[in-house]
Amino acid sequence: MTTALDRTRALLDQPAPDPIPGQLDLTRSDMTTDHQPENWFHEVGSDHCPHGAEPDRESDAWDIWADRHTGSPQDVYICLDAPAGEACGACSSEDGEMVPWASCRDRDHARPRPASATTAHKPGIADVGSLECLERECEEFFNDDGAELPGKTTCSHMREMEICLGCSPDPETSDLPPVVAWTDCTAQAAPTP
Repeated sequence: MTTALDRTRALLDQPAPDPIPGQLDLTRSDMTTDHQPENWFHEVGSDHCPHGAEPDRESDAWDIWADRHTGSPQDVYICLDAPAGEACGACSSEDGEMVPWASCRDRDHARPRPASATTAHKPGIADVGSLECLERECEEFFNDDGAELPGKTTCSHMREMEICLGCSPDPETSDLPPVVAWTDCTAQAAPTP
């Protein structure tokens, strides 16, 4: 048994650390664990697949072709050289088509904020919640008869979060953009010990 393997096992046996205030808490009970980013690929034979049609299975060309193509959980053959981007597996499964990770209904999204002349990596405060809440489709916006409650502007699922203004998409180009917590900004200077 190697020292690295022992250390890895010891780390895996430790409980997860408490989230840092303002950081997205993936251990919250209202977050689902099945909404995760997945790499998606275009189908075999699409315009994005550079290999062309499947060759005869008895030919030498088929072995080379088969190395770059595989089945997917969606029961289609995909080309590993034709990435389609990151998608939310759960939303895509529910919709029956690829849902980009940025459009995941279960991720934190923000209400549009006033546009800034700079896209510097600095903290800012945004009201965040699920797309259902931001689009006023949450059950708290309706009475027991299903009628919309006039004057209700927010629900209990909404919260303020410190985000990185540089990493989060520009509100002018995205209606309800997904956000990046300030603590998750990769451009921040590392703290000096």
